[in-house]
Amino acid sequence: MLAIAFIGVIQHEVAQAQLRRLLTTVKDEAGAGCVTLCNAGGLFSSAPSLESQVSMLFDSGIDVVFSGEQSVARSSGRSILAASKWSLVRPLNLDDSVPGKGALLLKTPVGPLWLVALSDGTGRMQVEPAHIVLEKFFSNKTDKFPVFINVDGTDLEYKKALTWKHSSEGSPLIWSGTGLGYPVSLVEMDCFGSFFQPDAGSVVVDNTVGALPPDIWWKRNIERVPVAAMPGWGALRCDYIIVRLDDQGKPRDFLQKTIRI
Repeated sequence: MLAIAFIGVIQHEVAQAQLRRLLTTVKDEAGAGCVTLCNAGGLFSSAPSLESQVSMLFDSGIDVVFSGEQSVARSSGRSILAASKWSLVRPLNLDDSVPGKGALLLKTPVGPLWLVALSDGTGRMQVEPAHIVLEKFFSNKTDKFPVFINVDGTDLEYKKALTWKHSSEGSPLIWSGTGLGYPVSLVEMDCFGSFFQPDAGSVVVDNTVGALPPDIWWKRNIERVPVAAMPGWGALRCDYIIVRLDDQGKPRDFLQKTIRI
């Protein structure tokens, strides 16, 4: 049986000690041999020392990182994707000229698992419609391996509609959204091999607004004062889900949780 642990969007730079405590907690809960995933879109968007932060994710025990569409907005992000040094997945529906992979076949202790990243089109980057790109992916897919799909963005109706559109692809599908910044608990799981969670949440300093201290957020967004967008520091609020698959790769049960580190 495979367990997939998916940590929500890491919104800003985190201390390695905090990250390791988070991963220890998640892996202890998921059990031995789990696959640990995260979305690091916040890091790729704004982290000053991006490469060291990405390296820290993998050094701390993350297996695969979804980079988000902003990973190609900065030269540092494009360079990391082009180097192919780590198991990174950027949105599949970005332009073909963008470096990196939008789909990755990962070997796990109980068999291969596909990992696919998508943007729902509500972000800043121009993307091809996610449903069209998925149609191409599944038309070229000749195996029955399970597929974990991270759809990033804020259009919850479109995310849900995607699960309906691709419900008969023949492979177990695990859909988990990101992009809202907080977890959405309306989880759906059926006996045909489909799991859907609209949003897994994020990893962010507790008591912040949009990953910023409230006073800085207010000055920037309400008073329109050009203050630096420095992230807050302190205890982290960490959202994650754990999905367990049966021997056929179908979702069997799940856990959704928020902890503070």
